[in-house]
Amino acid sequence: MDNDLGSFLVFRELTVRGLSPALERLGDVIQEHLPAHWLRDKAKEQENTRMFGDRSLLVFERDGSGGLPASGVAMLTDGEKAEVVNIVPLEKSQLSVQEYNAVLVELTTSAIQPTAVALGLKCELTDDLKPFTAWVSPAAGDALRRFSILANHGTGSAHTLDRERWFAFLLRCHQDRCELDTDMLQRWLMEQGGWTFERASDLAIEYEFGRGLLKFAEQNA
Repeated sequence: MDNDLGSFLVFRELTVRGLSPALERLGDVIQEHLPAHWLRDKAKEQENTRMFGDRSLLVFERDGSGGLPASGVAMLTDGEKAEVVNIVPLEKSQLSVQEYNAVLVELTTSAIQPTAVALGLKCELTDDLKPFTAWVSPAAGDALRRFSILANHGTGSAHTLDRERWFAFLLRCHQDRCELDTDMLQRWLMEQGGWTFERASDLAIEYEFGRGLLKFAEQNA
């Protein structure tokens, strides 16, 4: 089997790296580059100072113009690194992945990237698509796909042969120290494997229990 297990839309991550003196000026210089529909909320920064200790909090907000929702962006500066740690909606309950990424890209291209250039900092923005192999080894991915193709989608891992293939996947994930979490597994099962929400949820629960049991057994062998 090949290892093309699909790619998934994910939240993008922004990190700015450089020397501490330059990063200490990051907030002020970003503020100078902000477009008219963005502002820096120093009041919120000061309100939350104690929460983050030696790390510096930067807060930027945009209004709801330009086809994007009103949002607040929080950055944390720690030593020689600053990163966006959260983006939250200001006028609704939740941002979609697409909205989150669009807000981040807008702030990055309009203000953070020019600031990084001006201060001699390195700006790193991750991609919005991530291959499934970022979470699983090729062998574990093949084991999952083999289970998904051959299993009865109505009964999950209940049948003997299906259970053996499922256990083979769990064991390979454990042996290869795969960083696959239950949410990502459930997404793969539904989006790539064609499983129903209910069966994918059941398998995700089984996966979490199985990984925990294997870890416990190894630590107590």
